Amino acid sequence: MAQIAPNSPFVPTSWAAWLAQRLEMNEERLRQLTAKIEKKKASNKLTVQPIFGGKVFPDFFSSVLSRQSIWRPGEVERPARPQAPWPDEDELQHEGSQRSKSGYSRFPPLPRVPGNITVNWKQRAPIVPFEFDVVGRPTMADDEVAPETDERMRFLIGNSFLQELET
Repeated sequence: MAQIAPNSPFVPTSWAAWLAQRLEMNEERLRQLTAKIEKKKASNKLTVQPIFGGKVFPDFFSSVLSRQSIWRPGEVERPARPQAPWPDEDELQHEGSQRSKSGYSRFPPLPRVPGNITVNWKQRAPIVPFEFDVVGRPTMADDEVAPETDERMRFLIGNSFLQELET
């Protein structure tokens, strides 16, 4: 550098001056990168409004359909309904690889009524789910019959889908 610009005040002339210049350049680069990151963070922040304007409903119903459900906001435990404890290791491993034959596949165990720790988990009753949370085939009343399939339904839905529903 001394041959290119021998009289330049910006070219370091000693080792200490060169180190000081490098340190200053690195600090300036760090300041630029930090400012760039802060600017990017500020532009990426999304402001999400709380649902229902932050209004909290004290009825323990779900927010969207206003039905009794476990899918509701908040961590407050419903006083009239027990909170199921986490299953212990014995319950998680019960039936092992044979669990699929029991009809429950490899799903987690059913939530059970909390009880004394000395009571075996098999003797505690499962918590009955809310009507909205029941999954599987719809249960019909004794006097209710399944809807009949007519030709328009077959045309609109397709025979293969109807056969799949009936099996």
